[in-house]
Amino acid sequence: MQRKLFALSAAALALCLSTAANAQGAGDREGFYVFGGVGAAMTQWDAKRSAVPAGQKRSQDKTGTSYVLGGGYRFNQYFAVEGSYHDMVSEVSRRGVGDYDTRTLQLSALGILPIGERFEVFGKVSAGRARNEFSPVRGAVGLSKASESVNIASLGIGANYHFNDQLALRLDVTGLSKADGGSFRRKAGADDIKTGEASLSVMYRF
Repeated sequence: MQRKLFALSAAALALCLSTAANAQGAGDREGFYVFGGVGAAMTQWDAKRSAVPAGQKRSQDKTGTSYVLGGGYRFNQYFAVEGSYHDMVSEVSRRGVGDYDTRTLQLSALGILPIGERFEVFGKVSAGRARNEFSPVRGAVGLSKASESVNIASLGIGANYHFNDQLALRLDVTGLSKADGGSFRRKAGADDIKTGEASLSVMYRF
């Protein structure tokens, strides 16, 4: 799944680079900014064989809508720090197993590379806290309701396209959270549950 996320981001960045190749120098764009947008949360759910109904694959990739809200401070044209909240709009469901949901708060450090006047790419290192929840379907054998709060760490990449000094469009691809506790995974009948996100946001600088 992570390879799919980064392949998607690489394709998007290549498209943006092709449109920004002839741009001139970028400004510093220092100061506070906020952003918000929608995305696709992609969950890889590896269920235990004993929890998988007949006819289902053990490993499934599910995609659902998510949203992100955040704000940060840019110190210069190369570095920024920010905080953000990520939430899946609806739960991820597996027939005969149950529903999974995750929400995260994270703090990130961004290394930014301007490419011309309007376009820039960035790499991101993030740490934070995730809240994961699981609800089994009625009649599921050996499964029970579970929740956990876990620390997370992730890497991401993205790009900004600045329409002017205040307004920009932002593409962000990042891994978000992993169902980490053994007790949680046992109750959910899973060997592993991982969630990543690709989002498109509007960014405003004060």
